[in-house]
Amino acid sequence: MSHPDDSNTRLTLILTLWGLLFTKCFTLEFLVRHYDVPINSLNYVWALSIIMASVATIVYANIQTEDRSSLIKHPNFSVLLITGLVVTPLVAQSLLSSSEESFLLAFAAVGVGFSHIWRHLKKYQPSRIGIAFGWFGGAAAIFYSGQTFGFLIFGICIFSLSFLPGLFKVVTLRRQKSAKQPG
Repeated sequence: MSHPDDSNTRLTLILTLWGLLFTKCFTLEFLVRHYDVPINSLNYVWALSIIMASVATIVYANIQTEDRSSLIKHPNFSVLLITGLVVTPLVAQSLLSSSEESFLLAFAAVGVGFSHIWRHLKKYQPSRIGIAFGWFGGAAAIFYSGQTFGFLIFGICIFSLSFLPGLFKVVTLRRQKSAKQPG
């Protein structure tokens, strides 16, 4: 049976890698729209990336059968699921929209910010609250910049407020685990 720290590290690693994937997708969406690249980004950027990452996540979860139930029982799982169910339609509608209005993308950023606050209400961590306010600032920047640059700002927010802190947490957890092991 695996250790709870292993499960937490795996969940953090999976979320961190998904953050990197979405950073890439939002950045490429910005570049496609900004430079009017004649490709269908929904098919060649978003669908391919999300399908491949989903398959990899499912395969990884099947390999880690003992951890699968512990990930679903993780206290943040329901908050992450609800956040995904709220944010995904907002981002999808922004991707499908040809207008330059960015309020849906800004609302998606606000939703991510609120999920950070909700996940960390029980134990106050100033860095996590700072990340939430970073998302709120990103939402304001997205709202005032327009949709094309909004994709870039959203990607920057994912990279700086989700991927980098997640990577730092994974490295820290791995170092703590190796420091605890005798030998």
